[in-house]
Amino acid sequence: MTTNAVISADFPAGLALAQTLGLTTNTNTERPGRAVHVIARADQATLRLGLQPPHQGVIEGAAPWHQGGQRFLLHLERGGLGLALTTASAYAEDAALPFAQALSHYLRDAGFVCPSTDLQLVVHEALANALIHGNLAVNATTSGSVEDMLRFCELVEDALADPARAGRMVWLSAAIIGSHLQIAVEDQGAGFQPRAGRNTDIRPHGLDLIAGSVHALRRENDGRTLLLEVTLEQRQLPRQAFAQVSILIVDDNPFNCRMLEALIQTLGVGHIRVANDGIQGLEAITEHCPDLVLLDVMMPRMDGLEMCRRLRTDHALSDLPVLFITALEDAKSRTACFAAGGNDVISKPIDTDEVLARVRVHLQNALLMAKLNAYRNRVRDEMEAARATQASLVPTDEHLNAIRRRTGLSIQGVVESSSELGGDFWTLFEAGPRHLGVLAADFSGHGLPAAFNVFRLHVLLSRLPRRPPPPALMMAQLNRELKMLLKLGEFAAVFIGLIDLNEGTLTYAGAATPPPVLIDTLGRASFLDIAGPPLGAFTDPDYDEWCVPFPPGTSLLVYSDALVESESGGKLVCDDATLLRWATETAPDACMVGTILNRFRAHIPGEPPDDLTLLHIRRPFDDQENAAAN
Repeated sequence: MTTNAVISADFPAGLALAQTLGLTTNTNTERPGRAVHVIARADQATLRLGLQPPHQGVIEGAAPWHQGGQRFLLHLERGGLGLALTTASAYAEDAALPFAQALSHYLRDAGFVCPSTDLQLVVHEALANALIHGNLAVNATTSGSVEDMLRFCELVEDALADPARAGRMVWLSAAIIGSHLQIAVEDQGAGFQPRAGRNTDIRPHGLDLIAGSVHALRRENDGRTLLLEVTLEQRQLPRQAFAQVSILIVDDNPFNCRMLEALIQTLGVGHIRVANDGIQGLEAITEHCPDLVLLDVMMPRMDGLEMCRRLRTDHALSDLPVLFITALEDAKSRTACFAAGGNDVISKPIDTDEVLARVRVHLQNALLMAKLNAYRNRVRDEMEAARATQASLVPTDEHLNAIRRRTGLSIQGVVESSSELGGDFWTLFEAGPRHLGVLAADFSGHGLPAAFNVFRLHVLLSRLPRRPPPPALMMAQLNRELKMLLKLGEFAAVFIGLIDLNEGTLTYAGAATPPPVLIDTLGRASFLDIAGPPLGAFTDPDYDEWCVPFPPGTSLLVYSDALVESESGGKLVCDDATLLRWATETAPDACMVGTILNRFRAHIPGEPPDDLTLLHIRRPFDDQENAAAN
């Protein structure tokens, strides 16, 4: 069998299994060629890795291989995809989902689509049928009532608890055969004999859900093997899509050039240029930047192999499709074409249908890749604009300096996102003469959804009256608004504080936020009491309010949970004791935000694993004099 077997390092017994199955063993996991992974136990990570090119699938060796798997091996031989798993692993890891996703990529790369079929539904139902009614032998039917469904789930869980049934193998595989995609599911159950007068292709689980969406459905091996065939269509772009495409033909034979040029014109290609050797070919690439190159191997001055090597290195054109056309048919010569950087090889004498099909597929892929790159660039630009907009929501240095001149308060803050956009946010709001409000929020999730929620909160804050309500009441009002705006499962951890410089107090409320740190006039750090449910999660919850002294010489550190929950080497970077130590070790006139951030980055360089906010508000001993002087 031509498929390699890459044996997992923690499963030496996989070597014997691979040899039993007739697989060629290969210990090079970095460049395995076409390969399946042979492992002891499967999980989501190994399933996804094993289904990504150039890999063809995963074989789990935890259970003995017998009585089945013939279609699986046949599909691997045909270049298809396959999973050979125990029932327990296939059920627990929801193997149908990664397999269906890999199938879509497999068909796309082969230039096919199946427009009338929901692959994920087909694979899921077929696999569920084999697992539940085949290997686990659960044949109860349900009326759809809640009681029946609960009873059915109990039967499945009981069956999974039986090592004999949970250890049975299931083989899920697929390959393109002619104009169809053939999907096979093989189990080790007792087989299936339909009752008289019943549909012979349907087990009690209800394969009728998918029977109408596949071209053919049949059973083999006494019902232990289910074969499905799905009709495929060539993934083609309209003829006018190639009107702006440019193709370069490099061949020293004028007849071959004219024939290829006439052939390519039938695809509607708008620009075709010809070069007679590798040197002319490189010059034409520099001048005209073609979208695809048809390249002969044996030419004077510079052959096709050398030209391809140079355009991949000197010209840095790694994405330019190069299709070699050669009369050399031995495996070594064809391998040399790929080693030089070629994308495909077409044999002489030329088969016109093959040339058109291969050129069409590579052009379609190139155009789709160009669209993808354009879309990626547009999204990147839009993300950068959104990130700049989000950054503008945080108080500027000019704003902070104005507050310092008016109140004497020294304020430093930073937000670092774990992705291009994040859900952390902090701001200040006016609350009357010698009063200052502060809010820090950490929305669940990352990326665009969390960023949108930050914008929503900013809009809500812009509607606050000139004299905002006390922190607890303000928290309740924001919760009512966010409960209507946020999706199920979205919420925010929020701190709201109100500093009264006349009374020398800090009044605050919290919503699922980590406890802030208060550094007193003697430099001692302690956590503030705080509690409260997250915003947007519940309807009309109660929020408590606390009030603590905040005299001159006191400072407040507010932070998001990324600071105290991030790990490095399996240990917390900053636990509670470490945070208090970092706070007390920072000199009064030093930048506490910068000091803590630098210590955090020393353990976790680059982007943090979660959005991180640090906010420090310090009331100097001489704040009243400074404010009065300004």
